[in-house]
Amino acid sequence: MAVTTYNTSLPAPERYKNSKVQVSLVWNSRNENSHNFEKLNALANFLWRNGGPKSDVRFIHSVWANFQTSTNNIIFGNRWRHLLGESGFWEHVGGIDVSLSPSSFGQANTRAFDNLLRKLQKYVPYGASVTDLYAGAGAIGLSLAATRKCRSVKCVEVNKESKLSFEKTVERLPNYVDSSISWHHADTSVEPLSWLMGSEVVVVDPPRKGLDASLLDVLQTISSLERKAKSAPESSYSKVKDEKRPWVLRAMKDSVQIGSKPALEDSESLPQTLIYISCGWESFKEDCKSLLSSKKWRLEKAHGFNFFPGTQSIEVLAVFKRGQGAGPKKKKKKSGKKKKRL
Repeated sequence: MAVTTYNTSLPAPERYKNSKVQVSLVWNSRNENSHNFEKLNALANFLWRNGGPKSDVRFIHSVWANFQTSTNNIIFGNRWRHLLGESGFWEHVGGIDVSLSPSSFGQANTRAFDNLLRKLQKYVPYGASVTDLYAGAGAIGLSLAATRKCRSVKCVEVNKESKLSFEKTVERLPNYVDSSISWHHADTSVEPLSWLMGSEVVVVDPPRKGLDASLLDVLQTISSLERKAKSAPESSYSKVKDEKRPWVLRAMKDSVQIGSKPALEDSESLPQTLIYISCGWESFKEDCKSLLSSKKWRLEKAHGFNFFPGTQSIEVLAVFKRGQGAGPKKKKKKSGKKKKRL
């Protein structure tokens, strides 16, 4: 179930008073042609009668069916059907309307997520070029395009189901947004350097396990990679789009490009700012330790957000900067000598 409250500016009691619930029924069959599909329809209709628009109290937004026959720990299968109610499911976070499908990942505590996005926006310079990794439907990247007037925003996400939500969200962006915006269906762990090239800011919002090892390795060696790219007369990195690698072809095929305005950027530059959003404290500590030990990054700011009151789970927003003074700061040794008074 997912709850839509839409207006995150309202006090919590008012927001949830008129909220609606999107129900997804996970059905153990391959599709709607299964022998027990009439039972699924009966259950959906029962819910709609008791919580839909004709009931005494309407609290159901829509009913969806997901067909899953796998025995692993993944909840949803790849096949969906919209059964009843509205198909559009919207939230307002980070200054924009965000479309979410049942298969999209969305934060449960939208008000806390909105607070995190507002804080995050302050660390992104106006007109910056941004790469949003583990982007989902692009809520973070698109909110930056709208509020920070970014020159370019690249969203990279492995879940292809997020593509439609991204496209719907873009349709509701304010008219003044004039960024080069793209969404790419790709695995961040596969040659991550290609996605970082040409960006000033990279935002990562990985799953609980933390950053992929290949991405962490690139971030740890980022300075040497940048020097190598700039010193080569014809950098192999700049040719990456022309190479006929399978992952490149798939990413190009499944990508979405918004706007014809070209992104004027240094294609061989690499991010100076890394913004890390973490839902896994232990994995974040390990990633943070690796970044700082490389002495390529310094931790500038860190904020904690209580997304799940009553639990020990804290969402972390950390801002890393690259350059002079990267790595843990050493404390100055105090001299044992006492100064004489004059």
